[in-house]
Amino acid sequence: MATRKVLTPMRLSKERELKTVVENRRAYTLNNCELNVFETYQISNQVSLRFDDFVVTNMLRGKKVMHLFNEPGFDYLPGETLIVPPNIQMLIDFPIASLEQPTQCTALAIDRQQIINTIDYLNEHHPLEENKLWKLDFDNYHFLNNVSLSSSINKLIAIGTSDEIHKDILADLTLKELLIRIMQTQHFAVLENNIKLSNGGRMGFIVEYIRTHIAEKLHIDHLCSKIGMSKPVFFRVFKQELGISPVEFVIRERIRLAKKYLSNPHSSIKEACFAAGFNSLNYFNRIFKKHEGITPGAYQMIS
Repeated sequence: MATRKVLTPMRLSKERELKTVVENRRAYTLNNCELNVFETYQISNQVSLRFDDFVVTNMLRGKKVMHLFNEPGFDYLPGETLIVPPNIQMLIDFPIASLEQPTQCTALAIDRQQIINTIDYLNEHHPLEENKLWKLDFDNYHFLNNVSLSSSINKLIAIGTSDEIHKDILADLTLKELLIRIMQTQHFAVLENNIKLSNGGRMGFIVEYIRTHIAEKLHIDHLCSKIGMSKPVFFRVFKQELGISPVEFVIRERIRLAKKYLSNPHSSIKEACFAAGFNSLNYFNRIFKKHEGITPGAYQMIS
């Protein structure tokens, strides 16, 4: 069971602010982006939406069924992000929207030059291994929010809707952070789908090594020696490629393995803990709740 980080819902429009009950729009314009808030208060189908700019959309309330790129419709729920290229038609169904339970989402339209500048900055100052280039991956356009991504989005929404005198400057800095977080999230998804990074490069090798030996004691010095890097270089390159530190990656992989055990009704919490490489039940409970938002016992009950 995947875990998503739900964003902070925004206030709903007051009745006098509504111009329509289907995709009512509030807009907050900044120098290099426009934050749009859409709300729908009745069941509707095949509602068309299109933007001239690249768009990052985030669900805050309710449920949509999205139709994109001539592919089958899919559920779009709070805690999820979509990225959509310019001039792409979105057809949207609202199967459960009502006055009592409206659908609410944001659509952040970002200036093309801001995206180019951010990607150029990453490729110049933090290049990937084997001369691969950072880019937005539109084949991986629908993903769950992690803690870093949701934090950037919440921050940008707060800035965009504020009366802060320097909001345009703050928004530009946060836009850069958001775009980097999106690319890091997409890059990390490569690992989640068991595709090796960098055409089998050193980071791909070490990721596979960690996964193969995840239940064992993993020492950073040993990992460094496996790929012939000093500790500072290893930490820098690993975080550059994956967006997280090697220690955090090991923890994530152990939690992922523990969740597989917890999903088995014949496995105990203790078994999941030690089989995934944790050596303390108290630490396992604490770190699991920090990452998943619930305890191992609660996760086991809903799996």
